[in-house]
Amino acid sequence: MNNKIFFFSFMAIWVLLIILNFIIPNKEFSEQENRPLAKLPYFTFEKLVDGKYVSQMDDYINDHFIFRNEFIKTKSFLEKSIGKDENNDVYIGKNGYLFEKKILSKADYDNIDNVINSVNNFVDKINSKVYFMLVPNSISIYSDKLPKNAVTYDQNEIIDYFYQMLDDKIVKIDTRESLYKNKSRYIYFKTDHHMTSLGALITYNEFRKSMGKDNLLEKDYTIKTVTNEFLGTLDSKAQVVNQEKDRIDIYENIYNTNLDSVYYDGKISNSLYNEEYLSKKDKYSYFLNSNNAKVIINTKNKNGKKLLVIKDSYAHIMAQFMCNDYEQIILLDPRYYKASISDYIKNNDFSEILFIYNVSNIITDISIRGLR
Repeated sequence: MNNKIFFFSFMAIWVLLIILNFIIPNKEFSEQENRPLAKLPYFTFEKLVDGKYVSQMDDYINDHFIFRNEFIKTKSFLEKSIGKDENNDVYIGKNGYLFEKKILSKADYDNIDNVINSVNNFVDKINSKVYFMLVPNSISIYSDKLPKNAVTYDQNEIIDYFYQMLDDKIVKIDTRESLYKNKSRYIYFKTDHHMTSLGALITYNEFRKSMGKDNLLEKDYTIKTVTNEFLGTLDSKAQVVNQEKDRIDIYENIYNTNLDSVYYDGKISNSLYNEEYLSKKDKYSYFLNSNNAKVIINTKNKNGKKLLVIKDSYAHIMAQFMCNDYEQIILLDPRYYKASISDYIKNNDFSEILFIYNVSNIITDISIRGLR
């Protein structure tokens, strides 16, 4: 009798959850995970035969299952209580650090070669001085904080291979030594894949060094904490219970405050920052107003110098230091900017062109392969 009661109770709950899944409207974006959710796939016989339809439907069901966030948190809590050191493809490291769990596939290695070829072909089309900065992620600098027996790939090998294969005309900026020297400091967020402002300063100084300039110094900035409540993309995936929150600082001086103007895909501001994001989950979008195809920063540094940055979001937190050296900074993101960048360069007189990418992103980003 007890078995029957348990069975029918379980089935009733299961049926209720299925009904609620159909009744409750689906969301298009998960603020908790800071990503778009899978859409209901369109059925075709061809997609069914090649397996794409089943795979897309599986993603859709997983993304829209009711109480999904609560389930992930409960799963994380239970696994942590039994000593498991990963959740939802995120390693739970020492001292509150979270790291992306990733093993490279053949497609990833093929993409690296395609990116290198694309950049080399692109540089052949232009006459400007080109710099390339491939920045390691925290998993490389803080590998000693990884859980025992964690399986990952060697980012040093990726950077070495990338720089070996890039055209000799390109100036390769290696940030690893400086980052290793400062690893005891707060240079990466613990819950997010980005660098902190201090890490960005150290990294940007390597670009300055490649041009024969002295380092920008912390003492020349007013350091301001804008939030102590940041939980980033890695936390969004792992949702670790009682996770230590990150702090976001900005470095202010006469060059990066009271800017002449900043254009964000048509929106006009006079600031590098959007304070609205500090009250949202995606607090990193405070820098440069999230992702835009094109950002144009006009500073009061009237030296006539212009910098073009072709980048991913690692460049966003670095823009505050670029203002020290340039009258105008233009940032293009190939994920969203679809016009010809080489034509844009030909129509403008840039002092330098700087690529900024992080290793984890460049492995999978196919947009840079479309450079033209």
